[in-house]
Amino acid sequence: MSSKTNHAFGVDFYTGSKAALLATIREGVRQPYSFVVTPNVDHLAQLQDSAPLRNAYAKARLRICDSRILMPLLHRLGVPVEEVIPGSDLTMDLLRWADRDGLRIVLIGGTDEEVGKLRQLYPRIELHHHNPPMGFIKSPEEVERCLRFVREHPSELVFYAVGAPRQEILASSIEQHERTGMGFCIGASISFATGTVKRAPRWMQNCRLEWLHRMASEPRRLVRRYLHDALFIIPAYRRERAARLHTGRTANQDV
Repeated sequence: MSSKTNHAFGVDFYTGSKAALLATIREGVRQPYSFVVTPNVDHLAQLQDSAPLRNAYAKARLRICDSRILMPLLHRLGVPVEEVIPGSDLTMDLLRWADRDGLRIVLIGGTDEEVGKLRQLYPRIELHHHNPPMGFIKSPEEVERCLRFVREHPSELVFYAVGAPRQEILASSIEQHERTGMGFCIGASISFATGTVKRAPRWMQNCRLEWLHRMASEPRRLVRRYLHDALFIIPAYRRERAARLHTGRTANQDV
C-alpha cells in the first residue's frame, strides 16, 4: 500500500511486522497470483538504470526491507519500517510452514544438489524444480520455458532464486489470472537454507556486518558490488533528505 510515509528511494516499503506479513502470506497463497520483492541497497542502485526492474517493483504486492544497512536510513527519512525482514529468514519461515502443512513449491533456480538437500530437510513439501541455464534472461525461449513451468505447476509458493533483476522480471511476467499463489524473489536464500553457503554468525547479523561476512566469503563477486552500492547510497540518501526538507518547507509556507 502506497503512502507518503512509506515511500523512499522510489520504493513504497512494507512497514509492518514479520508476523503480520506471514499472516498476509497465508491468505495470499489462496488468492490470484501476486509476488513479493526484497529491496536492499544493491536493488535500489539497480533501480536507477533498469526500467524492467522498476516495472517489476511497481507490480509487486509488497516491497520488504531486506537490509539492516538500509533500515536506519529509512528511519532517518521518516519511513516507519517496523523491522528488517531478511529474505533468507523469510524463506526459512516459508519452508518450515510448507513442510508442516504439506504445501507445494515451485523453485526456479538452485542446483540439483540443493534441491536434493531441500527434499531431505523438508520431506513433506511437494517441490517442482526448474533451473535455467546461465544467461537465460537474454533468450526469449528460455525465459518462456521458465514462465511456462511456473504456469503449469500449481503451487502455494513460487521461489525465484536466479538473482536480481532476473528473478523480479520473471516474477512480474506471470499475470494474476494465470494461476494462484504467491511468488518470492529470494536470491541466494536456498543456498543458505541448505547450508551450501554459510550465513554470517548471528552476532554479525545483529551488528549489521553480514555484508562483511559475505564479502569475505565471495570477494571476487562482491567487493566491486558493495563498493558500487556504497558510492550510490550516500548521495542518494542526501538527495532524499534534501527533498523531504524542501517539501516540508514548501508545505509550511503554504499553510
